[in-house]
Order: sequence, then C-alpha cells, then structure tokens
Amino acid sequence: MNWYDWNETARGLARQVRQCRITVERGAVPLRLVDETTKPPRFIDDGPLVLGVFGNDNYFTDAKARRTVELLRQRLKEGEGRELGFGVSEDGLTWALLVGADRNRYQTAMGRALQRELLKVFLEDALWNAWQRAAEEPAAKADPAGKGGQEQGMALFG
Repeated sequence: MNWYDWNETARGLARQVRQCRITVERGAVPLRLVDETTKPPRFIDDGPLVLGVFGNDNYFTDAKARRTVELLRQRLKEGEGRELGFGVSEDGLTWALLVGADRNRYQTAMGRALQRELLKVFLEDALWNAWQRAAEEPAAKADPAGKGGQEQGMALFG
C-alpha cells in the first residue's frame, strides 16, 4: 500500500483525536483504512495492520512529550511493529504515531484479531512506560538540544 501518505494519515489521526478528546490523554487504537478511489469508498480489509498511538501532550512545547515519542520509537524496535508515519495536530497539542505490522503472519480472522489485540497491548504498555520514564528524567535529558520538536505527519478507528 505505497499509495498512502502515512505522515498525512498520522496528522489526520492527531486532528481527530484532538477534536474528540474527552479524558483520554494517551493510548493506542486500531485503524481501518479506507479506499477512497472507489464509489462508494470501501474499507480495505486485506491491507496492512495499522495502529495509531497518540498523546495529548503539547508536543511542540513540552520536552517530555517529545522524549516520550523518542522512547516509544526505541521500544518499537523490540516488537513486531514498525513506524509508518508521524504527525501533530495544527495547534501542536496532539501527536500521533502510526505503527504497522505484517497482517499475513496469521491465516485466520481470529488469528489476525489476536495479532491486532496483542500489538495494541504492546503499544499501550510501551507508551505508558515511555511517558513514565520521560516524566522521571531531568528536563535537560528530555530535550538535550533544547530545540523543541517540529516533526509533522485519514483513517478511521476500527
């Protein structure tokens, strides 16, 4: 699925999470991809497994938020998922990181559902651990360059 702009999809998720934010500060959600080239648009059931990890942490102004993302990226190397894209809402308050995994690893619908749930649990655990570690670190380590983050990156929750 090379035709997806994963950074733009991540920005769309960040915008949606920002608009729908109730009390969830951070988390992981499975996404359903949409093929908008068909009439009517359809869900892509045979596409890659994609989950979005998000935080409502003031990414541009809070060094701990940027450190959380950095630690999360390091932890991704331990799991089966890989980073597809990253984006921040226009106001910089919400960030989203897209993680993809090989859906063909499991043959049955039940196996694929289990894979999605296991990846979601892994990502939520990695996110909360990264957030806790970032909160415990001194401010200088959380943003060693002192520059702040200016990284940028539509899918539906599934």
